[in-house]
Amino acid sequence: MMSKGNLTNLPPELLDHIVEYLPTANAVANLGATSKSLGHAVDTDGWTTFNRTRFPSLHPANTPDQSHTARTLTTLSKAWDRRGFVTTYIEPRDNVTVYPGGKKIDKWKRPKGQTIGFTPQLDVYEEVGQSWQEREEVLAFSAGAEVCVRRKRRRGSEENIAWTTYRPLSAYEGRDDVTTLHLLRPKAQQDSEVQRLVSGTANGDLWILSIPEDDSEDVPTSYLVTNGQPVRSSSLLHRPMADQDLLVANMGDSRVSLYPIDPSVGKIAPSDSLDIRPPQTDGGHIKNQQRVWSSEFLSPNRIATGIGPSSEPLHIYEILPTGFSKEPVRKFSLQNDLFEPSDEDTVAPAGKKRSSSIYPIAPLPPYNAAGGSVDGNVFLSGAYDGAVRLHDMRSRRDVEMIYSDLTDESAVYSLLPRGQETLVVGGSRHSLLKFFDLRLGSKCYDYSDAAAPSSSGELIRGTAFGPANGHFADRAVNDWNLFLRPSNVSSGPGARGNWASRRSLESSVYSLASPSSSSPFLYAGVENAVLELGFTGVLDPNPDPAFFNQRTSQSKRDEETLSLAMYEQDSQMKLCTQRSVGETLMAKQQGTEVAHIHGLDERWRVGSGDDGRTWARSEHGT
Repeated sequence: MMSKGNLTNLPPELLDHIVEYLPTANAVANLGATSKSLGHAVDTDGWTTFNRTRFPSLHPANTPDQSHTARTLTTLSKAWDRRGFVTTYIEPRDNVTVYPGGKKIDKWKRPKGQTIGFTPQLDVYEEVGQSWQEREEVLAFSAGAEVCVRRKRRRGSEENIAWTTYRPLSAYEGRDDVTTLHLLRPKAQQDSEVQRLVSGTANGDLWILSIPEDDSEDVPTSYLVTNGQPVRSSSLLHRPMADQDLLVANMGDSRVSLYPIDPSVGKIAPSDSLDIRPPQTDGGHIKNQQRVWSSEFLSPNRIATGIGPSSEPLHIYEILPTGFSKEPVRKFSLQNDLFEPSDEDTVAPAGKKRSSSIYPIAPLPPYNAAGGSVDGNVFLSGAYDGAVRLHDMRSRRDVEMIYSDLTDESAVYSLLPRGQETLVVGGSRHSLLKFFDLRLGSKCYDYSDAAAPSSSGELIRGTAFGPANGHFADRAVNDWNLFLRPSNVSSGPGARGNWASRRSLESSVYSLASPSSSSPFLYAGVENAVLELGFTGVLDPNPDPAFFNQRTSQSKRDEETLSLAMYEQDSQMKLCTQRSVGETLMAKQQGTEVAHIHGLDERWRVGSGDDGRTWARSEHGT
């Protein structure tokens, strides 16, 4: 007779294989709680396997604690699926250090003198300390000719925020507006004493600024040679293992230049440049007016350049030891087939392809965040026609996938892929942010599978709300649009009375940034304002302690939280709005039942406050 097996007797590779099939963090924790040996196995390899299996493109490659990372990833997944987030305007406040000079001010003044508000450029990164709850986030955004930097340090439940700003003494709004902005990550211990960034302007300045953290009055500056051409856009390649990062910058209408980033050098010339000009006729005349809109590093050895209008608006160049390849190694059009002769198309006659312009370009993160290599083969592009396209250098086709919203075809101004799970797209009008689900209906992790809450409170509690006081929604639709204009404009730029501020309600979404794929924070730059979206539920009794404190009562900060509106990208386009944080908390404290949408965060309701009954669209929920 064969004896019964015991989990504790299994070799590590078989235990690892078992963990791959456990659907929730609670299941992994319960496995580890059965014995000391299994607990050790789970702590050693189990949580790593869970994070790698359930969040392949989101989990960080390095983390001091895999179990706490699992909590962050599962909590964040729940917030994204339930569309639970808290939105606020952010700007320098409370003891701001102003450079040059190092003067301290309490109230920051917005740029003035322009008929339209500033168009923010954004960058952000985070660094994790010796524990998962010990972290530092650095955010930078431009406001006209000024650069604002926020350094947020978090140690457990304590959070410290420090603001610094920099504005050249001779700068004028409009003429010297910042057009491109990048934060440099520290490469050595001494780098932690300053925050370095790269800033380009409409007046042709491109420099490396070293903003100090101490009481220094000066900001050391390195200048990148542009020959006075306006800086249109740029891309920074972070190379942690190299001495220098690389910058590719677009200047004027056609110039693309490559720079090594060395803050120790006062003046830096481009290591190579190329000019991308429109084709000419036999007589030497230019066929059409086109310009270079953007360039993006796809890998350390490859860049993609967006031009237009053109029938082939994507050019790929290799970066060789001698500089750029003389000719593009490949050109992409925005469709795979030519138009048939029977097509009546005034934009593209038969036998030709449509012309358009490419604005943002973003490499698609590898499926395996820890082991995948960024080879630059797969990337996304956003076009004037409102579509986002997926391209693959290994394929003969020009386009592998198209992500488009039939309800809005405005141009794409910004792109932010969140691993290979969600694509965030900023449109050119209506302050519209679009969310596309890249999983094609296949989820590695589903919060609704989570078991009942444990008494320890250490892990994610994921229990879907039933329809007792809610209303079913057809949750097969996972693509949705969010208006970044608040319905409660009692605070923030939209309520301050000036005309330029009110324009931000109908703005483009110029820029998007997030510290990492495992961070709950998303930043969006609209006209004259920057918004922070923190993905968490206001009624979550156990928010992720790595980023949020437990809510004990309503605070003044809640009054600054915006209530936004969204709709799903389907034929019905039901408009939903968020209740205020105060209204949501009060209903919870008083035990009042309020109508909400099954499967979504409790703040969401149909319309601006009806009973939600018009949302019932199917006979089943999630």
